[in-house]
Amino acid sequence: MSAAVSIETGVLDEYRARLGADAVDELVTSDGLRSDQAALGAAVNAMGMGGLQAARAEARTFASDEGVTYGTERRGSRNWAIDPIPVLIGAAEWQALETGLRRRANLLDLVLTDVYGERNLMRRRVIPPEVILGHDGYIRQTDGIGAPGRRQLVVAATDLGRDATGQWTVISDRTQAPSGPGYAMATRRIISRVMAGLHRSTPLARLRGFFQTFSASLQDASPTATEPPRVVLLTPGPGSETAFEQAYLATLLGFPLVEADDLVMQKGKVWLRAGDRLEEVDVILRRVDAAYSDPLELRGDSQLGIPGLIEAARTRNVAVVNPVGAGVLENPGLVAHLNAAARALLGEDLALPMPPTWWCGDDASRSHVLANLGHLVLKPISRSSGPLRYGWLLTAAERADLAAAIAAEPWAWCGQEPMQLSTAPVVTRSGLEPRRFVLRTFGVAHDDDYHYLPGGLGRVAARVGEYTVSNFTGALAKDVWVISSEADQPSVGRARRLGLPPVTRAYGLSPRVADNLYWMGRYAERAEGTARLLKVVDDFAEDNSSRTGTPGARATEILLDAVAWVTVTGAIRHDESSLTYLRRAVLDATRTGTVRHCANQVTNAAQHVRDLLSVDTWSVIGRLQQTLAETPDDDDQLQPVLADVLESLLALAGIMAQSMVRDESWAFLDAGCRMERAQMTLALLARTVTADRGREVDDLVVEGVLRAGESIITHRRRAAAGTGPTVALESAVDLLLLDRVNPRSVLYQAESLAADLSLLGDEASAARALRLSNELGEVDIADLLRPDRLAVRLAALEQEFRGLSDDLAARHFLRQAPRRAQTSGWGNPWQVTDGD
Repeated sequence: MSAAVSIETGVLDEYRARLGADAVDELVTSDGLRSDQAALGAAVNAMGMGGLQAARAEARTFASDEGVTYGTERRGSRNWAIDPIPVLIGAAEWQALETGLRRRANLLDLVLTDVYGERNLMRRRVIPPEVILGHDGYIRQTDGIGAPGRRQLVVAATDLGRDATGQWTVISDRTQAPSGPGYAMATRRIISRVMAGLHRSTPLARLRGFFQTFSASLQDASPTATEPPRVVLLTPGPGSETAFEQAYLATLLGFPLVEADDLVMQKGKVWLRAGDRLEEVDVILRRVDAAYSDPLELRGDSQLGIPGLIEAARTRNVAVVNPVGAGVLENPGLVAHLNAAARALLGEDLALPMPPTWWCGDDASRSHVLANLGHLVLKPISRSSGPLRYGWLLTAAERADLAAAIAAEPWAWCGQEPMQLSTAPVVTRSGLEPRRFVLRTFGVAHDDDYHYLPGGLGRVAARVGEYTVSNFTGALAKDVWVISSEADQPSVGRARRLGLPPVTRAYGLSPRVADNLYWMGRYAERAEGTARLLKVVDDFAEDNSSRTGTPGARATEILLDAVAWVTVTGAIRHDESSLTYLRRAVLDATRTGTVRHCANQVTNAAQHVRDLLSVDTWSVIGRLQQTLAETPDDDDQLQPVLADVLESLLALAGIMAQSMVRDESWAFLDAGCRMERAQMTLALLARTVTADRGREVDDLVVEGVLRAGESIITHRRRAAAGTGPTVALESAVDLLLLDRVNPRSVLYQAESLAADLSLLGDEASAARALRLSNELGEVDIADLLRPDRLAVRLAALEQEFRGLSDDLAARHFLRQAPRRAQTSGWGNPWQVTDGD
């Protein structure tokens, strides 16, 4: 810790008074500010608690708007919580820390290589075999598999904390499938806006270069000479706690996010399903836990992995990063033996200290642990054995039970001296509070060394006095700033094998991705079309609900019936008013077809393709969801809700139309919009304008239909100018069915669909859509307006569009069947013989 400087009276003076006499803090000391924290301290004091609390609220708003989340619906998903005060690390301090981290990563790589290779460390009992073989991260099926690159451990993450002396100390390593670098960048993006002035004036080491190096590191891991290698990020899916981070990381790296359904194993190789073709995969960045990664070799019930992945890695047909089995390095039992391993492999001790740790498989160490249960942290070496225990928090009975468990399986336990951990200020409603602080650092292997993200991801405990700093317990994120001189340059990875000419390799869309894009487009359009219709019908109901027997009341009944038919929300109940029914059609999330249900489906589909969408998409979706979650006090306030819903949906449509490259992603999304608009328009026309109910009623109904179809102004303008029909029914059929230049007409949707399908290379479906548009273009409206003809034609057209949608699904959205493990009837391998 650096020397202190004086501190002016203000919020930090009050904060310092809350610290204990021997506390170590990231910002202040008992005498004032740390010397390298002067600018930050001045900014915090200048903002005062009012400004800091406003910054805290702004950070929460940005996280919500950008859809930065952690957790699952089942376990309680929440927006990513960020404290606005960054943690600063000086340039010299970070350089020393990074040097220690590199040495540690190099050692862990050597240990991993030895554990799954020659096993000299275990043979010589530098590391007792029980520590490795008794850990659930040791995957026997991967024994002898060496990654094709020079490193086995490609991605290394280490959790650090300051001890009571202010020295950075290792808490644990994360090597199985480390999470967090994406969250670090997302946190930086938000804090750079919340603390914009301070961020601009502080010379910081930038983060972007790390992700460029990360991308190059993954390409270096490829076992093939293909240029560039095809790299994918394998995710468990949107149900993962860190789903946002995985998608964001894929975006930062420029590689596609894939699920198991997107990949197949053929001829011993992994292939990406891209439409009607397969594309070979060279490198998989794995975010699926090891046990689930290969249902053929490991957990047979897994739907998250790829059958045969381990064998493909063994035959060097694909590289898996980090390799299946790297989780063995997360073993806390290793901590007691790592310095011995460092001396054996590197001829030196590790630079970064670790808390004194005793592995209970050793008799003397076990005796020490059992004698000191009351003040040690007790850790099972495998996470599957349960959480760590703080001995001083256990009752006498609980300590006795724990002692018995250690005596029964001593190799499975270790005891560790507790760390004090430094604190960092957290903005709360009652002022600044000191919370325990943990820093997670991230390194990637590239060329001859490991390269680290400057700073990493900081986290502070959810509550004052909380010992565990974990996302599971509600920890808050901290942006970590590393001070850098202007001369410092970011670490950027070189391109691989520069002597070879580069080959462009575009990534195709898997059926899962195409399906979700298509249905995201459909549900977005369905939500918009439903909201427009409900807005019109709500106007009618408000004007005519008390005027029983009038043409307006009859027109309202017809339009209410159309709502039930077009949106499939169900008919109005006998015991509810029309306004209550319309409110339900907007806000009921449990009923299919409501606006809120459609909005939820948009969100669900978008989560599956998050890596393909602009970050602005999430602020729009978040605003849409917030609007629908804020239930109005009474039915009379439905119009403002619908107006806000339409505003969000129009913003979403604008992002799609103006921000997306016209590639396959856009084509599937737009095709979904066009298909839904065509089918909704046909259903609305079929339910409203195909029966004769009297001129006065029909005129009102048709006016409502034109308003719902955003064509009423065009009808009136054309009628007044003599360029269009004066009869409302004829104008509605013309504008909403046959008008080639009206973006709301069915003919326009058919022509747009043909263009989308041509872009996809689906010429058969494109030709079908084009035939449909040509037939519509040749329709004689006078012949069509005969009541018996219009209903038949609309039904036929609706059937045509449904058939076209079914063809699309069959051609592009076919998923793989769920996998089921087939178990052998043999009980033991020696029962299998080569003889007859």
